Amino acid sequence: MKKMSLRNFSILFFIAALICIMSAVPQASAKQKVIGVSNLWLGNDWNARANQTIIDYFEKRGQKVISTNAGGKTSQQKADVENFISMKVDGIIIKGGEGDAFLDVSKRAWNANIPIVTVIMFLPYAVHNSVEDSWQGSTNLAVWLVNQMRGSGKYIGMDAAGWHTLEVRKRAYGEVLRWFPEIKRIGEYHEVNPADPVNNAYKITKATLRAHPDLKGVATTWGLPAVGAIKAIKEMKKEKQVSVISIDQEASLLAQMHKPDCPATAVVGIEPVVQGTAAAKALEAAMKFKTVKEAKANLPALSVIGVSYVATKGIDEFKAKKIYKSVDAAWEGNFAGTKLKRPW
Repeated sequence: MKKMSLRNFSILFFIAALICIMSAVPQASAKQKVIGVSNLWLGNDWNARANQTIIDYFEKRGQKVISTNAGGKTSQQKADVENFISMKVDGIIIKGGEGDAFLDVSKRAWNANIPIVTVIMFLPYAVHNSVEDSWQGSTNLAVWLVNQMRGSGKYIGMDAAGWHTLEVRKRAYGEVLRWFPEIKRIGEYHEVNPADPVNNAYKITKATLRAHPDLKGVATTWGLPAVGAIKAIKEMKKEKQVSVISIDQEASLLAQMHKPDCPATAVVGIEPVVQGTAAAKALEAAMKFKTVKEAKANLPALSVIGVSYVATKGIDEFKAKKIYKSVDAAWEGNFAGTKLKRPW
């Protein structure tokens, strides 16, 4: 066998190195996915952090994220989604908003084979909907309010038009409160302006207290109106009389609750990082399928993220309890000591 010359060895080494580099190229130059994130509003801590969580999740994986803020305008948010479809992005997250308004545009995304995941919104053409547990959270808050009001008295409600999960919260409050005929809501729910929710809610609460000095409760479907309500309650010296319930553990709301002169207040919330990560993972999973039809067939249509409770009073009502039991344990709990025999 002939000895390999240094020149030939150098050539072979160069070829081998080139092959290694070439083999790495497809992985490095794989098509970068583009994700569109459509926000109805980014004017509070929760929405801003959830949006940033989604951006960080995909960018750390080498993907490109285009995030938009509709400033509370449904027409603009819808236009943002339509623009994502025109751009042929790889996936879309619609965060917050009026679900019914997106039926036609989400169908166009479906027909274009672009998967949609929603956050705190329900949409039938989405491959996955990610929401927080407004049902249980609102019901437990309403129970807490009933107990604080001792089953009677006046309350007001504050809302923001259109958001699906806010509608759920409002309905869940009502499903509890309506069973207590001596608890009366003053008028309809007030629509708080997202452009200036704290001052708007402050004015509503203060005007109500002037007209109804015996007010006992304030129910808000989102966090910032509760901050304004608390400010008005304290200014009117009604801290020991009026109780507040709200959803969204805003920084400014928690700051108010930490003060010793805060009225009795209970707040439900889910951490924005948890919600944002759940939505990002759902879209990441959806984009691995060839079609939106396959994605929808394999992903859960709806995921509900658990909430946590914070209260300045009556905290025993919110302390964590184990809610799952095995079939054996359920049988024992229901039928131990009876004549019924376990059928297995």
